[in-house]
Amino acid sequence: MSTTIAPGAAAGSGAAPARVQAAVASASRAGRARGSVPRPDNHVIVVFGATGDLAHRKLLPGLFHLATAGLMPDRYQIIGVSPQDMTGEQFRDLARQAIAEFGTSQPTGAAWHDFVRRLSFASADPAHTLSLVEAIAAAERQIGGSPGRLFHLAIPPAAFVPTVTMLGAAGLAARSRVIIEKPFGTDLASARALNQTVHAVFDESQVFRIDHFLGKESVDNILAFRFANGLFEPVWNRNHIAYVQIDVPETLSIGGRGGFYDQTGAYRDMIVTHLFQVLGFLAMEPPTSFAARHLRERRPKSSTRSSRSTSGMRCGGSTPATATSPAWPPARRPRPWPRCAPRSTTGGGPASRSSCGPASAWPPAAS
Repeated sequence: MSTTIAPGAAAGSGAAPARVQAAVASASRAGRARGSVPRPDNHVIVVFGATGDLAHRKLLPGLFHLATAGLMPDRYQIIGVSPQDMTGEQFRDLARQAIAEFGTSQPTGAAWHDFVRRLSFASADPAHTLSLVEAIAAAERQIGGSPGRLFHLAIPPAAFVPTVTMLGAAGLAARSRVIIEKPFGTDLASARALNQTVHAVFDESQVFRIDHFLGKESVDNILAFRFANGLFEPVWNRNHIAYVQIDVPETLSIGGRGGFYDQTGAYRDMIVTHLFQVLGFLAMEPPTSFAARHLRERRPKSSTRSSRSTSGMRCGGSTPATATSPAWPPARRPRPWPRCAPRSTTGGGPASRSSCGPASAWPPAAS
């Protein structure tokens, strides 16, 4: 992903708000002082979709990275869940391959042996939950006490409702939290319906809706680049910036995700999830602090203002090279990669932080 910022007409000056500079400095110090970060409570971590692309590329390597950094609980067990049959040994081999290919540390030595002994697998689906219930009970006995339960739903959106309903029917919602990946619904009505299903099983305090793009270091760096930089913060407004161009030159094939991508499409998979989150970081007003609550309060405001200017949005693109992939369902063609130009109208006065111009102002997309 790359972000291009085009300068506009020059006007005004100033300094970054002291509260934001202090927040960035504090966050940086906290990140360096790794030894002062408390460990989480003991947990059973259940990864639904454990044989899928997201688990392979992100979750399993990420969990191993946390383990090597000393940021996992003192006692934890990880259970991979998928409808397909697989032995625990096969799942551990799959995890080793994923970490070797995409991890920051190689699966070797004492750290790997300590991690791999905590991995197990359960074959389960909404109609067959006994294996999962037994696996969680065994993991909890191994940990001892009353560990928490963390369910990560790294599964297609169509499986969210039956999986959440299954967790409630199996009595697994107690002492638990659930992570739901994007996209959260396909439109407003389906998102509200999904929320109702989730809240029938979990309290809102147990739910974490995640967009894993926000975990990218380059995305997090936008906050420091904007709010802790005395050079750029004063001129980050419509008086100085003509447009902001966000490019995602995708090089990966869809692999075996043709069925998912055919239903979801590039717009839902990338634009209104990943890239609108990035746009929120680029267009948001300065937060009171970098605490999660304050960031959540600020980002939707910039997104709401952008979405009001639908007449200023232009979408187009070309068909990706994956059109010939055998993963696509028969007689189906992939949707084109979209190119959109939303107009942000954040603020209304001379200090407005509006940062996206109309579609006609955009240069050719980066190759």
